[in-house]
Amino acid sequence: MRLLLLPLVLLPIAALAAIVTTVATARTPTGTGPDVETSPDAYARARRHAALVAGLSWAALVLVALTLPQTIPFGPDQGIVLACAPAVAGVVALLVAAVGERTWPRPAASVRRASLTRRTVRDVAPHGAAALALAWSAALLLVLLGTGLTADPDDGRSVTVQHESSTSGAGPYPGAPYGVPIAVAVVVLLVAAAVTLHLIASRPAVAQVSTADDARLRRAGARRVLAAVQLVVGGTLAGVLLVTGNSLRAAATSGYDVGGGWVETTDRVLHTLGVCGLAAAPAVLAATFVVTGSALARAARETAPGATALVRV
Repeated sequence: MRLLLLPLVLLPIAALAAIVTTVATARTPTGTGPDVETSPDAYARARRHAALVAGLSWAALVLVALTLPQTIPFGPDQGIVLACAPAVAGVVALLVAAVGERTWPRPAASVRRASLTRRTVRDVAPHGAAALALAWSAALLLVLLGTGLTADPDDGRSVTVQHESSTSGAGPYPGAPYGVPIAVAVVVLLVAAAVTLHLIASRPAVAQVSTADDARLRRAGARRVLAAVQLVVGGTLAGVLLVTGNSLRAAATSGYDVGGGWVETTDRVLHTLGVCGLAAAPAVLAATFVVTGSALARAARETAPGATALVRV
């Protein structure tokens, strides 16, 4: 069964290596030059290319996220693979996006002009979207750290609560056997996102497209990438909160027979934490979907012909 973890580890690493190779061979524009006027035909081709790349990237994300769990047979490591599946799907989607950034339309006319303005990730990545993706990541890693420290030390897959006269336990609980692979997968996803954003910022300017319009295309691409990352990490966080909350609530209550009847004791603090986790999970998941829809719609508006050239952070 543990052999099933091998492709789960190798696939993100291979995808990340491909992204890094793509970036390493990319050319970074340097210097500044006169701006160029946008050709409507060139801008239309660029928008179609951006839409195609985004469509393929999101299709890969959905396809891997839906099919990978169905290939996992029942077993002790099934939960680990399921928990890492969203991050694996996210890395594959970023690989598609990275390849798409290397295939923008090349100039074909005899006279070629393009802006050579230098840009960084900070220039193209929307700050709010980046902050949200990092916030989900920090929350997820903190939750995994907390569950790793409080899991049953014997198996790391359950939580045990000592009451006054009894002991109760529940699982699955995301201790180290779950938390370490999830954390590694998320870190790989974040590195892949940073590399892809760098690729968006450093690719050559689109020929016959003005600096402002080229910036809008870059920012829209970065917004779509960050929307996918926050969706994956937020969805993983929601799943971890759901599992953790369910286990804590179940383990918080213990019952035993005293001879004359059944007596139950409840740890109020753990029960409250469990309920909070169960309540937070759907809220986080709903927020990620709302943010994703809003980001994709905004990316489409920003690059629409005739949209204002002012790009907001």
